[in-house]
Amino acid sequence: MELISDVKLKTSVPFWCSTRVAIAFMVFLGMVVHFSQKTNVSIGLVCMVNHSAVEYNHIHFTKTQPISTDGKCPQMKSNNHSDGSLVWSKNTQGLILGSYFWGYILTQIPSGYLAGRFGARFIFGGAIFVSSFATMFIPISANTNWIVFSMLQVIIGLAHGTIWPCLTVILAHWAPKEECGKLMSFMNAGSQVGNVLILSIGGLMCSWNFAGGWPLIFYSTGLIGFIWSITWLFFYTNSPRNHRYISLQEKEFVLEHTQQKLSNSNNKHSFHAPFRAILMSPACWALFIIHTCSNYGTYTFLTCIPKYMSEVLKFDIKSNGFLSALPYIVLWLNTLFSGFLADIFIRKNILTITQTRKLFNVL
Repeated sequence: MELISDVKLKTSVPFWCSTRVAIAFMVFLGMVVHFSQKTNVSIGLVCMVNHSAVEYNHIHFTKTQPISTDGKCPQMKSNNHSDGSLVWSKNTQGLILGSYFWGYILTQIPSGYLAGRFGARFIFGGAIFVSSFATMFIPISANTNWIVFSMLQVIIGLAHGTIWPCLTVILAHWAPKEECGKLMSFMNAGSQVGNVLILSIGGLMCSWNFAGGWPLIFYSTGLIGFIWSITWLFFYTNSPRNHRYISLQEKEFVLEHTQQKLSNSNNKHSFHAPFRAILMSPACWALFIIHTCSNYGTYTFLTCIPKYMSEVLKFDIKSNGFLSALPYIVLWLNTLFSGFLADIFIRKNILTITQTRKLFNVL
């Protein structure tokens, strides 16, 4: 009888027109904001820096001869993009790009504990609010001093480092096991959409004369972040029990198929994570190495490709933004497809959960 009632409950609760999908869509938009703020400096530096002056200073102070690439790169002659006003050396630009990740790495572990204990509502919403506030001041800081710019990047990284741990908490509270793959892939797809939008639209903004062009990249991503964070705080709740818009049927379904009973039990404070066993586990170290290698390539490509397109391949800023966005369009489609495919493999017992995760990690 319990199995029959469970099947009836599942079939009576829609998926697409549901609160859990609306929350997944809000997370999707949050990831769009997150990655647009993460990537905006990559495309912004191409417009902000006076590359001709930087190259002249490099040649003048190092006594090296410029290397002519006119014959090797036909696109060079058609690059009519005007340089910015900031004379920052390549080393300085590298420090600015890297300063974000110094903050990013510091908050991920402690925020995992905080999100598990206090929920993702204020942590996720507060992170985007703080990063949006700092992003709005980037144009002013850039014209003041590159060190102030880097400090703002560290603050944005500190705020953004809390976001990924929040996603796991949101899934634990709102995603039934059989829907976890597609909901997670849909949420994660927002990161690639954020890259695509900021790289392509940012390239166009750089070519505009309004408000100096490149400052619009930071003002727009900051403003959108403010709007999202306020909407998130009003709409999201840490538990389906407290959501004002969820139906009774969906609430019962989500609570029955998630870890809500465990998270609301009186024993949750007595649980201690087995950190020693985790650190001694070969599987955990395998995931750590895979994640490190994957992120190294991903973030190196993400931060450097606009500069490479501009300084080496000599594309104009509009073409630069569009071409830099192309890999993330493919990655976005692949992220959506892989989540649905993983759920099919598990639901139809084609592969176990472990086998599915291994397969998609290898791919």
